Amino acid sequence: MNRAIINIEQKTLDTIHNNSLELLRSTGIKFPSDKALGIFKKHGFRTDGEMVFFEEKDIRQAIAAVPSSFTISARNPAKSIRVGDNNFVLAPGYGPPFIIEPSGEKREATLRDVQNFCKMVQTSKYLDFNSSMVVQPGDVPQDTAHLDILLSTILLTDKPIMGSSVSEAAAVDSLKLAEMIWGHTNEPVMISLVDSLSPLQYAAEMVDAILIFAAAGQPLIIHSACSLGTTGPITIAGSLVISNATTLAGICLAQLIKPGTPIVYGLGGSPTEMKTGSYVNGSPEDAKHTAIVTAMGRYYNIPCRSQGALTESFGLDYQAGMESAMMLTTAALSGVHLSLHACGTYGSMIAMSYEKFIADEDLCGALKKLIKPLEFTDDAYAMDLIKELGTSGDYLLQMHTVNRCRDEFFRPDLSSQKMHTDWFEMKPRDITQRAGKLLEKRLVDYVKPEIDPQLEKDLVQYVRKRKHNT
Repeated sequence: MNRAIINIEQKTLDTIHNNSLELLRSTGIKFPSDKALGIFKKHGFRTDGEMVFFEEKDIRQAIAAVPSSFTISARNPAKSIRVGDNNFVLAPGYGPPFIIEPSGEKREATLRDVQNFCKMVQTSKYLDFNSSMVVQPGDVPQDTAHLDILLSTILLTDKPIMGSSVSEAAAVDSLKLAEMIWGHTNEPVMISLVDSLSPLQYAAEMVDAILIFAAAGQPLIIHSACSLGTTGPITIAGSLVISNATTLAGICLAQLIKPGTPIVYGLGGSPTEMKTGSYVNGSPEDAKHTAIVTAMGRYYNIPCRSQGALTESFGLDYQAGMESAMMLTTAALSGVHLSLHACGTYGSMIAMSYEKFIADEDLCGALKKLIKPLEFTDDAYAMDLIKELGTSGDYLLQMHTVNRCRDEFFRPDLSSQKMHTDWFEMKPRDITQRAGKLLEKRLVDYVKPEIDPQLEKDLVQYVRKRKHNT
């Protein structure tokens, strides 16, 4: 099933690809890593200092090695996910250092927030896996924060997890903890995000992540983006070329390390607010990148990712709903396979909100229902029933209705579907307050997933030992 809402001509995709190849061949990509440079040189790539240059055959060979879909195993096998095919898997916000309170005040995120969001992911009907850093906790040492986050995710959820790519040590720790759960395996048990730097380069820690996770056969989201008009061209066409070239270079490195390493292709771009120099999320330009990334993913036959329910707003208002819906609906209808930031993100991804998390879940659920294929079975056509009832219109008490009434329609948890009188008398009527009540119940009702006591003890001990020795 093709969910594309923007059809790009083949010759346009060819031009983006060929212009990217020209950049890769003539300008190159910066890799500040002796290990990576050594791998490139071993395979005959031309280098100049930290710049690496790519030929068309190198890119073609790398793309051909990437699987078109793959499965990530969860600690609970029933919750494993398939990335690719026609699936649409979602994770919450990724990386914000702040929390926006219902009052609008901003505070520093804490480890307790990490744990609460893990509980929210575990109890979510629509989120499929957890981000590796749903928020950045400011109350723990930053050089070991990844350990606290990984441990919280592993113990408080049994859905698939993301590895940490914030440093070489974090990537190694991610694999060590995974080995304690799954043993030594090359099968995908976590996915990790690699974000390039714009223009045309990778940070050292991102190169380390590619080296470590690819060697272990673990999937990578390789994503490039620029701020239109500052770190990249102001035009979408130009941004596509610069980001595509950088993403292809990262994919190539991963496949040189281990051919067949699962990859999720990503590119994006946000306009620059020319008065302040900041970048703007949740814009039509942002959404267009989301639509085009799916076309490029299909072009290369690689699963693709996008941003999620992003907004520049800092409150649960019309702007937040409009921008978030535009971004995530574009992803769902375009055919994106994986979205980060699907729940809870405010203001250029700088902050998370519990209340927006709850609201965004309704959006996620509605979109998953929207893209679900329609049923055209004999029972769905209900021809015998239609003939039997004729013009009576008495369908409500029929068994066909009774058997389907609980699952046939999407039913939001937060959004109101009341008559005006009931809505007017509803207390609280304010959506932020109503989201807060649902949040409170979710956290009270949370049940920690089962885990072998000895395994939990070993995981906790590993983290304590690593933090003590750092």
